[in-house]
Amino acid sequence: MNKAENKPIRRRDFLSGSVQTAAIGAVAFGIGQSVVAATPVPGDRGFLPEITITDRGADPTGTRLATKVIQAIIDQLSSAGGGRVVIPPGTFRVGTLFLKSHVHLDLQLGATLLGSPDIEDYATLSWGHNKDRQPWHLLYGDNLEDVAITGLGTIDGNAEAFWQPYERDAQGRMLEPRWIKAKDKKVSPLIDINNSRNVRIQDITVKTGGGWNIHLFDCDEVQIRGVRVTNSVYSPNSDGIDLSGCRDVSMADCYIRTCDDAICLKTLPDSRTTERVAITNCVIETFCVGVKLGAHESFQDMRDVSISNCTFKGTSRFFALYSKSGGMLENISVTNITGDTNAKLVLSRPIQLMVERAKNGDIGGIRNVIVDNMICHTDGRILMTCDEGGTLENIILRNLVISYPRIEDPAPLAEGATSNQFPRNQLEAGGARAAVVAQNAKRLTIDQLMINWPGEGAPVPDAWQHYERIENGTERIHRYDYAKAKHAEFHALWAKHVEGIYLNNPFLQSSTPELKRYAFDRVRQVDER
Repeated sequence: MNKAENKPIRRRDFLSGSVQTAAIGAVAFGIGQSVVAATPVPGDRGFLPEITITDRGADPTGTRLATKVIQAIIDQLSSAGGGRVVIPPGTFRVGTLFLKSHVHLDLQLGATLLGSPDIEDYATLSWGHNKDRQPWHLLYGDNLEDVAITGLGTIDGNAEAFWQPYERDAQGRMLEPRWIKAKDKKVSPLIDINNSRNVRIQDITVKTGGGWNIHLFDCDEVQIRGVRVTNSVYSPNSDGIDLSGCRDVSMADCYIRTCDDAICLKTLPDSRTTERVAITNCVIETFCVGVKLGAHESFQDMRDVSISNCTFKGTSRFFALYSKSGGMLENISVTNITGDTNAKLVLSRPIQLMVERAKNGDIGGIRNVIVDNMICHTDGRILMTCDEGGTLENIILRNLVISYPRIEDPAPLAEGATSNQFPRNQLEAGGARAAVVAQNAKRLTIDQLMINWPGEGAPVPDAWQHYERIENGTERIHRYDYAKAKHAEFHALWAKHVEGIYLNNPFLQSSTPELKRYAFDRVRQVDER
């Protein structure tokens, strides 16, 4: 088997090395100094040449590596000013491919780029990595202009080659719910594009390797449309689409099924701020967060983000905002979302906002957030918390309909929760029995909230009766008695240390007449209509 030279490659070496690679490819395939292109095709910059990889000897059976063949074509087209690399129907086994400016990778229907199961077939890259940003990638690009990955074909990361063995039942099927774990060396992110402009990813299907699927870092003018990401809902660290320090991004019409965050906006220690991102018309299934901003990856600010017209299936959190490393998350609009949190997990939160002080003492905040028009089936709570000294302000929840097929009691679970995305510094709020929980906030509006509670003595619907439920961030398994839908009685709203609340909810009630609908502790300036 051919092996990539498994040594670190520096970022500045790529562009100088591409000319040499192109020359080697020209000799190997008899191309010469000019591209012997197939039929010219229309491109963004006029008519561009195209080359079909099987015309240059790429093996379509998946038994031999096609890396060198495809890379030589990419480099040759780039040297000639750009063009289209056509991946025809077939399976093409590859290691790392380096994308180049003005080159369009076109995966035709029936085409699969299959990641090699051998980590030695991938180039080892040496900057900005951690356990999820590994040194190995299938498609990689840096400092590019005008690059596209499109078509109805598939990029398959050969996931199980990079997973540890997992528990199976007597029929050989995976035991559920159980988290799959990744090997130490894994291909993640599968597609990694950095410091680039005018990036387009459209219509392809992506299956994960060892971890993250698609990651863009400090990119501008990005279009992601019609992309399918299909993974096991127990797959390790398998974020669908991650954007770190990206600006002017349009993401639409995507279907994502995965285990970890489906869409995640980040700011890393080495990234810029994230700004001007529009996410719309996506269908998402994940045991983690559907659309997330931040968590530990919130070192810089994030602002001007819209999330609209999305549906969620079995997603423990529809969307979540986390400032945990000092960044400010602001100007966030979420509209027209619907779905359920029926994951095989405990402590689901259809909406979560959390500000936490970092270990180094930094603290940021969340402000100017509007959620308008949400319909949700859940057994959990909307949870909004802030550590002392942080900012959680100007939050508007409007036109929300929440239906409870069962009510989970959070109180016995909160103190033992170990997930770093659960408010362990605010355990009173973490265990509060209410549909909406807010602590340490300013200027909170709840307008036209409606809640459908389960009836007295009603059983839990069959679809919500999971024999076992796993706890996020742990291996702990919980079992419940589903003969009754209520394991606790809930207020509609629990609020502590909140300054300024506007309430206009004429049809809102608690889960039982014995409870007030609003439970307040040290709340100032309440305007109730």
